[in-house]
Parts: sequence; C-alpha cells; structure tokens
Amino acid sequence: MTDLPAPIREFIDTLTDDLLAPAFLLVNDDGGLAAWGGALESYGVSGLKEGMQVADEFIFLAGVLPVDAGGVFMPNVQTRDEIYADIYFFNRPQGTWILFLDATENVKKRQALQQRTYDVSLHAGELEQEGKALYDANSMLEQRVREQTAELSQTVVRLQQELAESKKAYRALRVSEARFRGLYECNFIGVAFWDGEGIITDANDAFLHFIGYTRDDLARGLIQINVINPMTSWPEPDPEQTIDTRPRRPNERDFVCKDGSRTALLFSSSPYEGAPAKNVGFAVRR
Repeated sequence: MTDLPAPIREFIDTLTDDLLAPAFLLVNDDGGLAAWGGALESYGVSGLKEGMQVADEFIFLAGVLPVDAGGVFMPNVQTRDEIYADIYFFNRPQGTWILFLDATENVKKRQALQQRTYDVSLHAGELEQEGKALYDANSMLEQRVREQTAELSQTVVRLQQELAESKKAYRALRVSEARFRGLYECNFIGVAFWDGEGIITDANDAFLHFIGYTRDDLARGLIQINVINPMTSWPEPDPEQTIDTRPRRPNERDFVCKDGSRTALLFSSSPYEGAPAKNVGFAVRR
C-alpha cells in the first residue's frame, strides 16, 4: 500500500467503506471490551460497554478468544438475520482486534447457486406411487436418494450410541455431531422430529419448505405429523419388547401443506432407541 498514490489509497478506503461496512472491536487480554467503532449496528452488535466480556455477549465470538499470534479468520459468519460477515482476529500491542467486513452479498450469491442446483436436482426425475420403484429412467436418482437416506439414518443411530458413551468418547461425539449437522442443514433432504403426541418438535428448513410452514409455526407447536401425513401412525410402545431402531424403507407419501395443497415426498422414518415415543423422519421431494 505504501507504493500506491494517495488518490488510489483514498479510493480503496472509500470503496471498502461503501461495500464492506467495516467495523471493529478491541478486546484486552482478559476478554474485556476496550474500544469499538464502525458499522457495528449493521451486524446486530449493539449495547456495548467498556469492560464487558464480548465472548459472553455475542455467541458467534464464543470459543474464539483469546487468539494465538497467527490470528484467526472466520468466513461467512451469520451475525443477525440474513446478515453475514467475514471476521478477522489479530493481536497487536493494544490487545486483540476483531474486524468485521460485510460478506452478505457473497453468501447470497452462493445460496442462490445452491438453490439453482437444488431446483435442477428436483427436476432430474419423478417418483412413482407409494411402495413402487422409480421409473427405469430415474434409477440413478433412486440410488442416490436411498444412499443418502440410509447414511443419514445410520448417522442418527451412531449418534445415539455415542451419546450413551459420551464420557468415554467425547471427541468421537463431536465429530458425529458435526457430520449430522452438515446433513441436517443440507437443502436436499428434509428432516423432522416428533413426539409421542405427533407434534413436530424440530425440523430443518428443507422440511418446512416442502410443506409450506414457517419456523414460527414450528415454535408454536402447530405442525402435527398425523395432520400433514394422515398415514403416519405409531402403535403404543410395549415396554417388554425391544425397540426396533432400523430405518424403515423409503415410501412415497402425500403430505398436506399449510395452504391445503398436497405434495408427494419420498419419506422414511425411524424411532429413537430407548425412547419409543420419539421419532425422526427424512423426506425428499418427488
């Protein structure tokens, strides 16, 4: 930068201010806030006070501080709804500097590309009626769906086993949780969990998108598996019997959307081991 003419440096500074909305925090060695500035409110960072522990106040900073001499770079961090930032941590004599640069546009472009890829995959083939195999022309897509459904079901079973042995295999549990979260957040497979009363207690964005409900509907307990899919029912658990945790064969089922329309989904489900009243289901749009 020292070899650049002053007008060029000034132009770069202006461009950075306009496009990247820079903001910063300065944290001292004990984690207390020493200084701050820039467009912090655009990232949902407000209510700052000198000396406050920033790692306790902002979840996206938890576990990062303190940083080593090499610094830390965290790309595409969601700091508020639909707002993302590239966050840089680097040490200087004054303390640890935390620099925010807006990454929202790049994230939206990537999400748009992922959505286009997802839309193309949905049109790759059509599923037949419940209990039937895919048409011969769509055999490759069928294999892909079965493999991903089986992998996700096996991951759930492995996660249950690892949770039971968490004190002996903590590191293995962290790896399994990360694998499950990656599959849970993918846009191709919908995942839903429901209790013994049929109320869906958790679901990923893909499943909610399939049936037209919102995350607010989910939080209010308005989505019931027996309403959106009347064919789904579970017998009363027998405490004397061993629970079958094997994943059920994927079947095509009609689901009732929020607006009353119907959508066909390839659906598989499995009960939780040791918790027969709780179930998990996986869905792929027809």
